[in-house]
Amino acid sequence: MAPTHSLDIHNLDRHLDELSEQGYTIIPGYLDRQTTAAIRAHIDAVVISDLPDKDLTWADTDKARIYRNDERGVRQLRHPIIGNIMPEIANNPQTIELGRFLLGSDLANLRMREQVLSRTDPTPPPYGPSGWHIDAPFTKEEYESTPRRIYYQLLQYCSTVESGGAAFMLVPGSHKLAYAANAEPRSEEQRQRLQKNPIGVARIDPDEGIEVCANDGDLIIFNAMCLHSASKNASQQTRYVYFTSFYDASAEWLVDYVRKTKYRDGFPDSLYRRLPEELHHLLAH
Repeated sequence: MAPTHSLDIHNLDRHLDELSEQGYTIIPGYLDRQTTAAIRAHIDAVVISDLPDKDLTWADTDKARIYRNDERGVRQLRHPIIGNIMPEIANNPQTIELGRFLLGSDLANLRMREQVLSRTDPTPPPYGPSGWHIDAPFTKEEYESTPRRIYYQLLQYCSTVESGGAAFMLVPGSHKLAYAANAEPRSEEQRQRLQKNPIGVARIDPDEGIEVCANDGDLIIFNAMCLHSASKNASQQTRYVYFTSFYDASAEWLVDYVRKTKYRDGFPDSLYRRLPEELHHLLAH
């Protein structure tokens, strides 16, 4: 039988099984070192040029929107993000096809939910997880539909992350408990109850959380309904990450949510202009 995708990923079936059972998987060597070095350099340049000297929580400039959390050492850049590198990494055929394939979506119905760059600097103790959560309160029916009406996070490490080095943390298999707790029918109130208290509502034990360590260039795919957390950086090495996600245009709840919150409204015109015309649908509402 001919493949239904053009993905060049070794042991793809094993990764898909792991994603289904554990809620995450690691694909080694997904990005080349030249690309990760360029992403690191861009993060550093934007952070240094746009962060003012005074302490603040949000900095909105005409160039980029940067989240600063000094306690965790996090510098997080969300759209709009300046730089030609943003349309370049958005226009990665492998990533676009992976997003489409994971959802079972037609390419024309695929939407890019976000682009985020993140730098986590070394900080003093205490260390460990910095806030267990799920990303969105999807229902079991949305997860099991074709195409899936959820999103997967595509977390691309742009530096090697060892234990204690601000590794992404996750409770393996917790997505199953979260979906079971959010079986149909669900009201918006019930969804939000799970969103606000996934540990209590879905009875997930955060003590079962693990650090997901990986190398520069590795890709971590994880289900947005897994209980997960960032962690502080106890090492001497800065941690760099680029992540993105996709969803299908048929995902009614998610489409409504991003419209209400205007989460995708920050994509800059430059991103749209610099994407090939055949990919403009990625930014469509």
